Amino acid sequence: METKPYLIFRLHNSIYAIPAERVREIFLLPELITIVEAPPDIIGLLDFHGQFTPVMHLDLRFGHPFKQCHLSDSVIVIESGGLAVGTIVHQVETVTDIDDRYIQADLTYGRELGLKDAFINGIINLDDETIVLLDVDNLIRHTEAVEALVDRENNSESIAVEEDFVSKIGSFYDLYCPQATKAEKSIFRQRASKLKISTEDVEQTELLSIAVVSLNGKYFGLDLDIVREFIKINKITLIPCTPDYIIGNMNLRGEILTLVDISQPLNLEANNTKHSAKAVVIEVDDIVVGIAVEEVFDVIYVPSKTIKPIPVAVEGNMAEYLQGMTTYLDQPLNVIDLSKLISQGVLTVELAA
Repeated sequence: METKPYLIFRLHNSIYAIPAERVREIFLLPELITIVEAPPDIIGLLDFHGQFTPVMHLDLRFGHPFKQCHLSDSVIVIESGGLAVGTIVHQVETVTDIDDRYIQADLTYGRELGLKDAFINGIINLDDETIVLLDVDNLIRHTEAVEALVDRENNSESIAVEEDFVSKIGSFYDLYCPQATKAEKSIFRQRASKLKISTEDVEQTELLSIAVVSLNGKYFGLDLDIVREFIKINKITLIPCTPDYIIGNMNLRGEILTLVDISQPLNLEANNTKHSAKAVVIEVDDIVVGIAVEEVFDVIYVPSKTIKPIPVAVEGNMAEYLQGMTTYLDQPLNVIDLSKLISQGVLTVELAA
């Protein structure tokens, strides 16, 4: 028996998993550099900490019809034989331990393997959901073509050539995000700019990782260190005799998760999060709770020295639970101190007698 951690993610309505040890980094999709000579499933290159990294879309790799990329898509950088490749997926779920005794590995049923089948290591049923385990090495099996592409792009003389290719074949937005708005393009570019920072520069700069969400039509930041995952809210079970900010419970892969609305403790005027479709799962001092939000926009990395104190004009109730303030797309971004909200009992569930 062997139990290994796997990263779980979604592509359309299917759930997949890859060994967590093969994952180098995860981030939201940035603007990519399109290149004409790439293999068909490689939709672009990313300047990733000073090195060009190819990015594939799993729809194209699996032979599925390709529609378009979205601002909410994520990139998982995986490694195979010393080569790093980004893979675009729709939603990263969580990391969970999987016991290999329960993996069904033989899926041939006496037939020859096809291209898509060769990517599959097995299937497991976990918490009433079918999860397909992928073979990372086979996903990146056109190694020589990808290595040649990366080597050429890491040559300084190739940059001007690449720009000429872009003008001939179309930009990242023309090809893969034709419906992206001006604001969305700005977010894509900001993400790409952040990822260009070299590993050395990142290590020398104290950065605060922040998840950017929307509450009552305004940007708020959540400390990514306590964020466990981003989820879609499904069937909610109401809890009787609880405070108004308790939305209810939902089943999250067998775990009962309580969903809360933090607009009331923050003294926000409207209360739109009661009907939110998304939530951010946080964990503070062994307390796990889902924060209902209107939208999850981005994950950003901000130098801690740029986080400013909360202005005096901000209302007392809100200011008390804010960590600081910065900007996002030229708009104010208040960073919420979720640890304080929980530690001071603001979000405590107290059942009535």
